[in-house]
Amino acid sequence: MDYEKIDMGSYNLHFINTDKFKTNTISVNFREKVKKEEITIRKVLFQTLYYTTKKYNTNRLFQLKLEDLYSMSIGHSNLKFGNLINSYIDIKFLNEKYTDDKFIFECIDFLFEILFNPNVENEKFDSKSLNFIKEKIGLSIDSKKENPEIYALNKSLETLENDPISYSLWGYKEDLEKINEKSLYEYYKKILKTNKIDIFIIGTFDKEKIKNYFSEKFIVNTIKMDKTNPYVIYDKCDKVKEITNNMPNLKQSKLSIVCKILDLTEFERRYVLPIYASILGGSSNSRLFLDVREKKSLAYSIQTLTKGPNSILIISAGISANKYNEVIKIINNDIKGMKKGITDDEINSVRNELISSIETLLDSPSGIINYYFGIEVFNSETIDKKIENYNKVTKKDIQNFANKVKMSVIYLLEGSVYEGK
Repeated sequence: MDYEKIDMGSYNLHFINTDKFKTNTISVNFREKVKKEEITIRKVLFQTLYYTTKKYNTNRLFQLKLEDLYSMSIGHSNLKFGNLINSYIDIKFLNEKYTDDKFIFECIDFLFEILFNPNVENEKFDSKSLNFIKEKIGLSIDSKKENPEIYALNKSLETLENDPISYSLWGYKEDLEKINEKSLYEYYKKILKTNKIDIFIIGTFDKEKIKNYFSEKFIVNTIKMDKTNPYVIYDKCDKVKEITNNMPNLKQSKLSIVCKILDLTEFERRYVLPIYASILGGSSNSRLFLDVREKKSLAYSIQTLTKGPNSILIISAGISANKYNEVIKIINNDIKGMKKGITDDEINSVRNELISSIETLLDSPSGIINYYFGIEVFNSETIDKKIENYNKVTKKDIQNFANKVKMSVIYLLEGSVYEGK
């Protein structure tokens, strides 16, 4: 696998030449500092770009064009990490081994059509397409309660008002109502002008030809983005907030506990946090799973989630409402126990699992993009260096880290009583 990054002035091209896949992938990423008031319009914009273009001005024509390109697949998403938000549109198509050497440029032209020739007339987005997308997003916002576990998680994070992790990627109804054809076009121009753009090209191709093609046709006049620390840092934690809400017809209560991690070092964020979280609640062999579910039958499920860029660890569980106090007591005891009672077997078992997952990072185009995106945005280390650093984590490192974990929010989405496993 051959990697090269080329600074094109207003954007970066990342070439990853590999014959591991039958397809080529091109992913165009737009990132900036996350702003709560712009999350909804950003979501609307990228879904609208993905739906129609000026040339293919109905979704049916759009889809037919994809079929003409040997059923080229296209995807998009908004991702939030720390203080940043990243929005991407990517395409995946057969490489020239199965087509011809001109096909890649046909696919790139369609990508450029999506990005630079949206369905706009008189500096206004097409109203029919926009209304469809707004209705679709509105329904998705309304459907948040359909998954109680995700709903409880989101509600617990909303309490961290000064942390971007509290902003909902679903969007906000009140902001959705304000978006019109003109405001969306103005935001589109702003994105092209102010966002940091990274383009990842993976597969088999002629690098010089692709570079020259982008140089000729991918024209943006981007203002240099302000340097933003991607990480959220905590140096204190206030008194624990306990919040209980009731959801009618919910049989199993959902518990979401948010812990802040104070004064994280870079090494702790990258290597100690994943090991700590896995020992505490990362698998069926974890402490929380064994103590809460297996020994006491107090939960159907329990696990830890990590948000490293936000210095956050979350404990999520499905429990009986009448067992709440008992569950909290055990969780508190297990968190305290992480400060002194770590065993070598626990560390080695978790470390081996994490290293195994690292070794598969480059087995898919999305994994490759995430790997090099991490290097670009977070100055992440190489795979060999990651493995080396995981092997450096000691019992003392985990115990020191454990003293930095502070419970911040206990959120219970209360349902009817649930007994047994």
